[in-house]
Amino acid sequence: MEIVGVLEDSMRNKNIRVITIEGKGNHFCSGDDLKSMGPDGVRFKPLEDGSQLPHQRMNRLIRQIQKPVIALLKGYCLGAGFDLALACDFRIASDTLEIGDHRASRAICAMSGASWLLPRIVGYGRATELLLTGKHLTAKEAYEIGLITKYYPQKRFPENSDEFVKTIAHMPTKCLGYNKTMLNFSIRNEFFPSLKNEFKLYCKNIASKDFAEGMKSFNEKREPKFIGR
Repeated sequence: MEIVGVLEDSMRNKNIRVITIEGKGNHFCSGDDLKSMGPDGVRFKPLEDGSQLPHQRMNRLIRQIQKPVIALLKGYCLGAGFDLALACDFRIASDTLEIGDHRASRAICAMSGASWLLPRIVGYGRATELLLTGKHLTAKEAYEIGLITKYYPQKRFPENSDEFVKTIAHMPTKCLGYNKTMLNFSIRNEFFPSLKNEFKLYCKNIASKDFAEGMKSFNEKREPKFIGR
């Protein structure tokens, strides 16, 4: 899958401060081509586990990347596209968005992270409703339950989403990466181990150039100029 290679390159490139994922045309992603799956899902049978499934590789990588990953959503965001959006750190949408997981209506269950990610984003009850009914949401409905970060009118979406991306890109990338790592850790660990992990990453962060700039700019009463290092 081409996107996996792009993500790996972006993860290694220190000059890249933020990663955005968007679809071509009027839609983010309408999901897998169900015709290619076959009536019995044979294309997944040779796999011993899902770790090499392209969708899982992609979503694992997004969660591991120590940089903000932003999904720019418009039109359909369904099925595998829904999973992909959930894996991202931010979901910025156009008001044309139609988002959800329709796969259950065709007897296809979650396979690349929705059952883990969705309840942690919107809560168990909402996640149950979405995964067991195949319900689709508008941008407004998705925003109201915390599924998306922001949404804008389509005519202003390119401008407004670009402004959001630039804001994140100018923030201290390493610090954001450490915070992302802490969140990933704390979601599967207890409070005391999370405190220990926070302190370990805090000690790494205070050695960064951006931390020094943050302190210096505060003392000089000016806006910081972070470089992502």
